[in-house]
Amino acid sequence: MLVAALGLTILGFAFLVSAVATGQIGWAWACIAVGALGLLLLVMDLIRGRASRDGSGQGPSGVAGEAEEAGTHTDR
Repeated sequence: MLVAALGLTILGFAFLVSAVATGQIGWAWACIAVGALGLLLLVMDLIRGRASRDGSGQGPSGVAGEAEEAGTHTDR
């Protein structure tokens, strides 16, 4: 998704240059639409990334929590 967002950024920049060079409002609206689509892709990628990190992997605190539940600590 990040590659698609980067591609949309480059396309949006091309539309912006076209809008400034020609003075046509249609190119400016195309630039805005492509920019909004790219922002939507970035937000979707961010949400997917957080969901996969929260659901699948356990960090160091999760491993320590499992050790405490199993009673494997020697400092008691």
